[in-house]
Amino acid sequence: MSESRLPSASMENEFLRLEYLTKTGPRIIGLYAKSAEGNLLAETPGVHWTTPVGEFYLRGGHRLWVAPENPLFIGPEDGMSVIENDSVTLMGAVDASGLEKEIVIRLDGNCVKLSHRVTWHGNEPIELAPWTITQLRLGSMGILPLPANAGGLAPNRNLVLWPYSSVTDKRMELHDDLILLHGESSNQAFKIGSRNTHGWIACTLGDALFVKRFDVEEGVLPDLNCNVEMYVKDVCIELEVLGTLKTLYKGESATLNETWEVVVGKFPANLETARIISGRLNSKNS
Repeated sequence: MSESRLPSASMENEFLRLEYLTKTGPRIIGLYAKSAEGNLLAETPGVHWTTPVGEFYLRGGHRLWVAPENPLFIGPEDGMSVIENDSVTLMGAVDASGLEKEIVIRLDGNCVKLSHRVTWHGNEPIELAPWTITQLRLGSMGILPLPANAGGLAPNRNLVLWPYSSVTDKRMELHDDLILLHGESSNQAFKIGSRNTHGWIACTLGDALFVKRFDVEEGVLPDLNCNVEMYVKDVCIELEVLGTLKTLYKGESATLNETWEVVVGKFPANLETARIISGRLNSKNS
């Protein structure tokens, strides 16, 4: 099953065009910038696997997930509805696990404003965090900024690795001020996470820069205290943002907002470029 065979629609302004599925999801499958080549998001039509409740299709692009990761929360995403006005609301049906997912999308110049909501419909309370996963095309470079050296004796950085991540993976560059992850295909997956205090994570795509901004929340975070994660394997590189853990009772929701910014230009995948980008983005936030 391919995204091109599924019903979809788009929204656009003078800078961006965004495509989303209309019957399954919620899923954003396309992000196009004027003067940049092709879809910035990854397309993964051949990736799917069997779950206890039916076949799950990855589809690529951007999706709303929940943490901690649990196979029981993965299943078919059919039955979605769309509400279109000044913004677009992708409202997923309640899935087999009892989760209902919603993404509200609004274009604002060269930015995409996204509001994510997860609602729990199970009878027993559950602890979870909203988790947004943006899959970008290979040939790119992810940039995860680390906290500045403020001196003192207390630790100020956590680096979290998954069991399949090799510390010798050449796609990862570890520097004192940032982590780089190169979007090169391999059968071996790599994932790294951290507690990010800057409120942004980014990816260079050659002729465009993709920035994912979010609020830095206080509270307990999943995955050994991570609010950002980067992942790469064979079809995409992922930029991921996680909210704080919350206990939800039936009918209650957890939300996570983020803003995408797309800048068109020349962005080679190297450390010098990453440090220029990091300096500019951090100066905006100061």
